[in-house]
Amino acid sequence: MTKSKRAYTASWRQASAQALVVDDEFCRLKEVHQAHACLTGLLSPIHRPVQPEEFSVQPDELRAMLRLIQGEMARRAGAVDEAIESLHRAFKAPERHKARA
Repeated sequence: MTKSKRAYTASWRQASAQALVVDDEFCRLKEVHQAHACLTGLLSPIHRPVQPEEFSVQPDELRAMLRLIQGEMARRAGAVDEAIESLHRAFKAPERHKARA
């Protein structure tokens, strides 16, 4: 196998690995999004219990939880962006190896 073909194969392996990272990071982001949607649903007037005493969470506690969820969502969205950028770089690497050959 020629040197350029080995480099090309290695680049594609790297791209495949990065594709799996993108998938994992996106699944983690979806999980946080579901938690955010759940909390938002609990806070909407439609889903509030009829009996106020059944809702024993304080507003400050809910706001703190919402801030944590939003922060985690932003962190995970950033991880997805980084993984996608890395995947783009991995896919561009074979093109550079082709141009050299």
